[in-house]
Amino acid sequence: MAQLINPPAKFLTVRAHVITPADAPQVLAMCPGFDEQRWRAEELARHICLWLPEWALRYSDRPTTATMMKMARRAALKVYTSDGYKSRGEFGELMLHAVIRHEFGTDIAISKIYFKDTANDTVKGFDCVHISRAEDGQLDLWLGEAKFYSRRHEAIDAVADELREHLSRDYLRDEFAFVIEKIDDAHPYADELRELLDEEQPLDQIVSRIHVPVFLAYDRKFIGEHEEVSTEFAQAMEREAVEARAKLLEKIENKPLPRSVVIDLIVLPVKDKKELTRLLHEELRQWQGRA
Repeated sequence: MAQLINPPAKFLTVRAHVITPADAPQVLAMCPGFDEQRWRAEELARHICLWLPEWALRYSDRPTTATMMKMARRAALKVYTSDGYKSRGEFGELMLHAVIRHEFGTDIAISKIYFKDTANDTVKGFDCVHISRAEDGQLDLWLGEAKFYSRRHEAIDAVADELREHLSRDYLRDEFAFVIEKIDDAHPYADELRELLDEEQPLDQIVSRIHVPVFLAYDRKFIGEHEEVSTEFAQAMEREAVEARAKLLEKIENKPLPRSVVIDLIVLPVKDKKELTRLLHEELRQWQGRA
C-alpha cells in the first residue's frame, strides 16, 4: 500500500518480537536505545513530535514545504494548550500512531484529534483510525488503543476496560458513523473506506477486517539498570514483552471481550514516565511557539 506521505525516519527499535503461541497476540517491545550510557529520552521526545503534522491534521491540510512551519504550529496547538499535561493521554496516542505507521505499514484514515471541539478536550473512542491493504487486496481497519501510565498494571487494567466498551456492537456502529462523517474527500482511499464502514454492511464482515493495536508505555525499573543494548538488556525486554502479554490476556480472560478481533500488543517500557512526559511537553511547547 503506497504511503500517503513520507513519515519521519524510523527511531524506535523492536528489541523483542514474540509471535508464539500462534493463538496469542503478537507482542513487540520497543526501545529508543542508549547514547553514552543514557537512555535516549530527550531524543525520543524530539522524534515523536515530528509526527505532529501528519497526526493532527486532515489529509488535505498536511503541509507542503512552503507551509511547513505554519501548519506544524497549527498541528501542535491541536494537542492541548494547558499546563495540566501530566495525566493527559495525547502523547501515548501520538506514539501509537508513529509505531504502527512504521511497524505495520499503515496509513492514517482520519485524524481524530483534528476534530476536537476545543484544544484541551480529549479524544473520544478509539485512539487512532488507520488503514492498510491486505493480501486479498481489500482494506483492513486499524482501531488503536494507547495508554501511557506510570504503572504497568494500571495501563493494562485501563486498556482492557476500554476494549470491552469499544468493541460492543453499539459503540462500533457509532465509531464507524463518526469515521464516515469525518473522511476527507481528498483522501485517496475515501470511497473504499466509506464502503467498508457503510451501515448496510454486516457488522461481522467489518469486524473481520479489524486489527486492534494496543500500545502501552509505562515505567519499568530494569530500564534504569542498563546502559547499553546488551544481550542481557534484550533478554529483559523479551521477558517484559511476554509478561505484559500474559497480564493482558489474564485480564481479558477474566472478563471476556464482546467479540474476537486481532490484537497486536506493543509495549514501550520507559525509564521515567514523569520525566519523559515533561520532555514531550517542553518539545510540544516549542512547536507551539510558546517555549
